[in-house]
Amino acid sequence: MKMQSGVDLMTVKDISEYIAFDGSDSGIERTMRQVRHWTQCDLLRTASMKNTGKGIPRLYEEEPTMWIAAILQELTLYGATVDILKPVADELYDHWDNEAGMYLWSAQTDINAFLQVTWTLDPKTGKFCDANIHMFDDMDKKAGENLLDEHPSSSVVVNMSMVSERIYNTPTIILEEANEVDHD
Repeated sequence: MKMQSGVDLMTVKDISEYIAFDGSDSGIERTMRQVRHWTQCDLLRTASMKNTGKGIPRLYEEEPTMWIAAILQELTLYGATVDILKPVADELYDHWDNEAGMYLWSAQTDINAFLQVTWTLDPKTGKFCDANIHMFDDMDKKAGENLLDEHPSSSVVVNMSMVSERIYNTPTIILEEANEVDHD
């Protein structure tokens, strides 16, 4: 589906089918609930009304929503809750037109792209209050730049190239094409 501006739109189900770790019907349903929850908590931004009502699909811009949802899904593997994910989503949306877009697109090539996520702690409460993202790829390594942000005591590094392969099923497509050639 496209908006009048030509932007590709996706539904909750479309996004869930791409990012679900479990591609079964129940896995996709579980992921759909997660995407709806993230939307209600303002982690994902809609292109249409957030509260659409029954029978009216929520619509999302494909880019950057699918990438941000895939990153959030990846971070949930580490037990990240909505409170912890919210600043990450905000940072990714803020960086999309600048740094993030470039690295997320390079993740779809043969260049490895990475996202390092660190959270800032509120010194009074000890709770997460902000997130910092640092992106880098193989091209940065060749330029001699420091790849990891070494200042935090801990962080999570996400290999965006592997996330891209998972959501786009790249290796499967390549294997299927190779098998077709071998059998001909």
